[in-house]
Amino acid sequence: MLSRVLEVHEENRYLSLSRGFAVIQQGQGQEELGRVPIDDIGVLLLSAQGVSVSKNLLNAISEKGGVTVLCGKNYAPQSMVLPVYSHYLFARVMKSQVDASVPFRKRVWQQIVTKKIRNQARALRLCGKEEEAVLIDKIATMVKSGDPDNREAYAAKMYWKALFGKDFARDRNLPGINSFLNYGYAVMRASMARAVCASGLLPALGIHHDNYLNQFALADDLFELYRPIVDCIVFDMCPKDGEELGHGQKTKLTNALWIKLHTSQGDSPAFQSMQYLTASYVHALEDGKAAIDLPEWEGNADGDAGAEQV
Repeated sequence: MLSRVLEVHEENRYLSLSRGFAVIQQGQGQEELGRVPIDDIGVLLLSAQGVSVSKNLLNAISEKGGVTVLCGKNYAPQSMVLPVYSHYLFARVMKSQVDASVPFRKRVWQQIVTKKIRNQARALRLCGKEEEAVLIDKIATMVKSGDPDNREAYAAKMYWKALFGKDFARDRNLPGINSFLNYGYAVMRASMARAVCASGLLPALGIHHDNYLNQFALADDLFELYRPIVDCIVFDMCPKDGEELGHGQKTKLTNALWIKLHTSQGDSPAFQSMQYLTASYVHALEDGKAAIDLPEWEGNADGDAGAEQV
């Protein structure tokens, strides 16, 4: 599978299944605009509001391990269609998740938060902010098991001001920079949800996030360390207040999935590193040892083409 991101961002589109292809039409029964092999689709991203999709297509994408994401007007994901068909390891892995002790989850969360903060420091360095990066790196050394002192929030407060200016506030409901971040996070989060399900993990059973209304708590936990990659790309775009996402900007953000990270299996695209990460978490659960292989981001913010938009 190529794990391509197929985004539908234009209104009045109809998507259906035909002989192993996702067929995109101007409207139901109208002109065909293109078709994409189901095997190539890792994420179907529905960012337009006036889109119709056949159930057969949704089922076909899920059967191949793909994820469908429905975005709101602010490009934040509102819901996902996840592949929860019977995974041959599902029952065993789910039991390991349920049985995971609090100390185990706290130590894993410590590793994730530490890596996220270090990646924030890398993002600042890549954006030419070395002095601020040094301060953020110091905070990463202060994270304790479970992050009881909330070093994550403390680092974030300094990080956002350093990256986008003292007047910036991270609010997913605001336009401009925030909507750009929403879009990039939606793509990354969907890919992580796919990796979680492909490993036989139950996405609702998180490590740190435990809101019973959040069906993707585990994906949200593991996805945290990838956020700075999106932040760095958005910084490079320099969006203005009230600016809306264009075709080229969306392509750059979706291509974040192809940015290379160093893993135990060598250098891999971000989407593939997520699969290695979730597999590592499964092994940790089964062994009862709170040590997972977290991918290393060296600070590269350029990905290969991996997104298609219609």
